[in-house]
Amino acid sequence: MDKNEIGMDRLLQDLWLRERNIVFPDTVRNEGNFYRNLARRDQSRDALQRVGTMMLAIPFLLSGCFFLAAAIGVLVERGLSLLIPAIVLLAAAMVAFALGAKLAAAAVFVIEKPVMDERLIRRRKLMGRR
Repeated sequence: MDKNEIGMDRLLQDLWLRERNIVFPDTVRNEGNFYRNLARRDQSRDALQRVGTMMLAIPFLLSGCFFLAAAIGVLVERGLSLLIPAIVLLAAAMVAFALGAKLAAAAVFVIEKPVMDERLIRRRKLMGRR
């Protein structure tokens, strides 16, 4: 079996598993693929996909603001006696800000893939690579 047949079999199995989606692990894997591809910046998106990605980024940024305000409120109201809950709220704020910023950057900025030289592409095909 050559590399092309192995790659095609792998692709067909992946498509079959994505369409099956009837048990919990399949659902988790498909959702993970969705969010992973959503946050990637090297994929081209049309305007509707960019707006949708920003609509997902805004709740993360707002929840980060909420957690940050809650942490500041806990520290101001109770002082250092509730330092551990304030640290947990700050950690949640940092995670929410990081996710929101990642999604917003994926919606606004696109990294263009460099165009490869034709000779390099031909040489890779001859060697069996993509």
